[in-house]
Amino acid sequence: MATIKEISKQANVSIATVSKVLNGKTGVNPKVREKVLEVARNLNYHPNLNARNLKAGSSHTIGIITEDLTVFNAPEIVDGIAAECETAGYHYILSNLRFFKRYGNGPKDLKESVELVHSTVDDMISKQVDGIIYIGCHSHIVISLPDHTNLKYVCAYCVSEDPSIPSIIYNDEKASYEETELLLNRGDRKIGMITGLADSSHTAKRIRGHQSALFAHGIPYDPNLTLTGDWGRDCGSVLGKQLIREGVTAIFAHNDLMALGVLDYCNANGIEVGKDFRLIGFDNQAIASVCRPSLSSVALPLFEIGQTAAKEMLRLLQGEKPTGHQIMLDCTIIERESTQRINE
Repeated sequence: MATIKEISKQANVSIATVSKVLNGKTGVNPKVREKVLEVARNLNYHPNLNARNLKAGSSHTIGIITEDLTVFNAPEIVDGIAAECETAGYHYILSNLRFFKRYGNGPKDLKESVELVHSTVDDMISKQVDGIIYIGCHSHIVISLPDHTNLKYVCAYCVSEDPSIPSIIYNDEKASYEETELLLNRGDRKIGMITGLADSSHTAKRIRGHQSALFAHGIPYDPNLTLTGDWGRDCGSVLGKQLIREGVTAIFAHNDLMALGVLDYCNANGIEVGKDFRLIGFDNQAIASVCRPSLSSVALPLFEIGQTAAKEMLRLLQGEKPTGHQIMLDCTIIERESTQRINE
C-alpha cells in the first residue's frame, strides 16, 4: 500500500503538503493539489483510518459481542446496531461466542463461559474499539463483563448486574398482559397457559402479566391451567392435549414453537383452531405466518433493541450519562387466524 512519503517523493512536494491535500485542508496551490491527488490515485493510496481516528482519540468503531448468532433474536438486533452505526459514521466488529452451540439453553460451565467473555473483550480492546454492545441469547443477568475503566458497555436483550451499564430489553410482562386481555375480550374465561422453563426470567414475567390481566377482569387465576414447558414443539403438543381435556377455550403459549405443538395436536384431532378454540404464541417467528391456520403472536422489537443500544452507546461515547439501567421497549401483538372470534 502506498504511503504519504511515497506520494511526496513522486509528486516532488513536501510530506506536509501531501497531508494537507489528503485531509482536504486549504492553503495549497490548485495545480499542486491536482498533481498530488493524481499521484495518490495512480499509486492506489488508501488512508489509514485507524491511525487517523486513534490520533483523534477515537477509533469510531464499536464492538458487538453476541452470545449466539444462530439464536433467532440476534440477527435483527445486529442489523439494528449496524443501521445506527452506518447513520453515525461508525464501524463495528462482530464476535460470536456460540453459547447455545456450546452450552445449550444457557451457559452450563460458568467459569468457562466467563473466561470466554473476558478473552473476547480483551480481543476487542486490542482492536481499539471505543465500546462494546453485548447481546444476550435470552433475557438473563450478565455477570461476566470485565471492568475496564475506559471502556463503555451497553447490554441488549439481557441485563447487566452493574447498574451503571444500560440494558435494552423488551417488556415481557406488558406483552403478556395484552395477549391475555385479547383472549378475555374475545369472551374466553378459561385460558390455559404453557410456560417456558421454570428458571427463565421470561417465564416469570409472562406469568405475572397473565395473572394481572385476569385479576383486572375479575377472573380468578387457576394454577391448574398453567403447565410448565421446555420451549420445545413436542411439549406443546403434550401439554396442549392436557389443557384441552381440562376444557380451556384458549391457550397462551410462551413461545411460537410450543404453540405450534398445540396446533399439531389440534390438527391431528379435528379441532379447528380459530373456530373451535383459540391459540396465541410469543416471538412472532417466521413460521407463525405460514402455518395453517396462521398463528397470532407477539412481535419483539428486535431491530429497535439494536438501534436503541447503538444510540445509547453513542451517547455514552459523547460523555453523556446513561438514560437508565433498564430501558424497556414495547412489543406488538400480530393477530392472525388462530385468535378469530369463535364461529366468526
